[in-house]
Amino acid sequence: MYNDKKWYQKQLRILQTVLREPDVVDYNAESVVLYMEEIRANCIVVNGGGIIDFFRHELETANPNLFMTNEDILKDLTDACHRKGIKVIVRVDFRGVDKRIYDLHPDWFAVNENGEPMYWANLANIPNPLYAPCYLSYYRNEHAFRFSEIMFERYGIDGIWENAPFQNGICYCERCRDAYRADLGKELPRGGNFADPAYDEYRAWKCDNLNRHLENYRKCVKRFGDDKIYCAEIFGLFYDHYKGTSSDLYQVKDHFDFLVTPLFTANHEPLNAPSTLTKFLRGLEPDKTPVMLFGHLGTNNELRYVSSSVPETRIWMWQAVSSGGSLWDCIFNGQHPGATYDRRNAFLAKDVYAYMEKNESLLAEQLPVSDVSILYSRNSNNIFNNGDRTKDAYITHLVGLEQLLISNKIQYNFLLDQNMTEQSLSGVKCLIIPNGACLSDRELELVRQYVRGGGKLLSTYETSLYENDGTPRKNLGLSDVFGCSFTGIKKDCSQYGYQYVRTSHPMTKGFENTQLLANWGTNLLVQPTEEAECPITYVPKIYPQSPERAWPRSFETKFPTCVVNNFGKGTSVYLPYGADRHVWMHGHADFRKVLGNALEFLLEGEQLVSSTAPSSVHLQLNRVKSEPGCYLLHAINTTSAPMRPVQEIIPLATIEVKLLLEAEQVVSLESLYVEGNAELVATSSRGEGRLEVTLRLNSLAEYDAVCIRTK
Repeated sequence: MYNDKKWYQKQLRILQTVLREPDVVDYNAESVVLYMEEIRANCIVVNGGGIIDFFRHELETANPNLFMTNEDILKDLTDACHRKGIKVIVRVDFRGVDKRIYDLHPDWFAVNENGEPMYWANLANIPNPLYAPCYLSYYRNEHAFRFSEIMFERYGIDGIWENAPFQNGICYCERCRDAYRADLGKELPRGGNFADPAYDEYRAWKCDNLNRHLENYRKCVKRFGDDKIYCAEIFGLFYDHYKGTSSDLYQVKDHFDFLVTPLFTANHEPLNAPSTLTKFLRGLEPDKTPVMLFGHLGTNNELRYVSSSVPETRIWMWQAVSSGGSLWDCIFNGQHPGATYDRRNAFLAKDVYAYMEKNESLLAEQLPVSDVSILYSRNSNNIFNNGDRTKDAYITHLVGLEQLLISNKIQYNFLLDQNMTEQSLSGVKCLIIPNGACLSDRELELVRQYVRGGGKLLSTYETSLYENDGTPRKNLGLSDVFGCSFTGIKKDCSQYGYQYVRTSHPMTKGFENTQLLANWGTNLLVQPTEEAECPITYVPKIYPQSPERAWPRSFETKFPTCVVNNFGKGTSVYLPYGADRHVWMHGHADFRKVLGNALEFLLEGEQLVSSTAPSSVHLQLNRVKSEPGCYLLHAINTTSAPMRPVQEIIPLATIEVKLLLEAEQVVSLESLYVEGNAELVATSSRGEGRLEVTLRLNSLAEYDAVCIRTK
């Protein structure tokens, strides 16, 4: 039962203030606790030390805050919080030190290929640059453990947050050289670009060492009780940190008591990003609380000291809540958000946290219901992800696909490759593989069995064209399922690209008045089998100049851009180009329509949620794990002027929603956020234990949720 869980397995409403050195002056712990009570936070993260120490200790690396006098803020805050039942997690940071600490033990520190000291993030020219300790060093391991033990022994804190446990690039210190030689029997690699595959073996070795560090740190914390937590800042999904740091959420998830990754509001990420992240974390570790670390100051963590857009940040919070996520509100100055320079957003999360607390047992136990499951391929992401979205060949496919699903109200979840089995696939109505380029032979066979047994599959671009390690295959690994073979030819359609509508087909619905569609990006030229249907084909470039000669000999070619194939009892739709990516990166409606047609065709026109709401309203349907027959429908309004960040949300009125539920009758219906806003309009049995429920939201400002209890 939910109430029997440990505190860190339940909903977390966290406040973190990253203290600057002067913030310790006249630090008022009681004021901080009063603020937390007012906003309904149940946990605080406070600086402990590492770079700058916020308490006094006797270790030789002590670097006390120069503004401290007789204060002991850790004691004052921990005592005040514990009196109110608030948990205290201490932030420690061992990624860098001042030169004075470096001079004590230069052998603890990372060096580059030339034997020169390395600085955190290569920032040698900023004021007070941080010398980077080697990740294998005594400082980042044995010293870090003892540092934390002192705080547990002295203050009875509730946990440790290790900021930035990873290290960028490669270290050539003596300890690393000896360890690499002992473990692998060879010298550390040198030269070239660190992102190249030549460093993959080193990355894997570095990954093992990071895991060892995390495992040992966790053991250190757990010696003080199983109710003490250990967590760390690891970037995942939207970031390409593995190439540089050998760290991602897959490898480190077992070490942490809850899963948290940073996701600050940013113009280059979609408004549904927090929901995506929460679903991903749920798929990664279903029994651990998923937490989004965000800030109500700044945009993309750059303008750290001034308020972010209120409507956009509110959307950000509601997106995480709608998928069952917890929140970690982080600001970078002041004793608390009400005691800093920019206080405009000080109480922005107050009603959200209060709402979360009031409905905790429902919100924290949510699981998505789904029309489709998106296969997440870690190998494809690690190899083809790029922080420069114009060069990315994985995350942008996923994001574009989500945009289509959300606008069409199609419910989805993530099936992570680590969880893909014959059993997990058995409950999937339709599987989508957005450019899953790097799939193993085992994964290919599972997909093959799924479709052969009656499954529905939608795949795009280079799916299955590479081995799981990125080695190119001569042909598509799923060519038999797709009903086509790769010719080995790729065509750049980034300019003057078109597609030709050959025939009437469910895939060409809505294109009755055109024979040409937009094309973009790179196309794989594929040769279909005789049995496959090819309603849309590739058109060679039509150069616009001179206009008199801007025509091809034939619009139709033998190379399809849409292949529909029956395989066993199942059906596959394969698009050998990045239609999903183009929804996000290009925006032409043809890409959205082709994908929408594919899903309508594969789902046979039936989906769990449909609505009169515009595409700017995100509808998320979840079931409550601990309460059979209970569903939550979330409605998040992103209707606004066409700009980011969102500055104003335009209220809507009278939204009708139809739900297809596994139920025989509705027992009760309740609006959770706007009292009395939802009305039950009608119910209709669809047979086989399914009930169509029609409800109405009389208004939608920014958010509402409806609890539907059925039997």
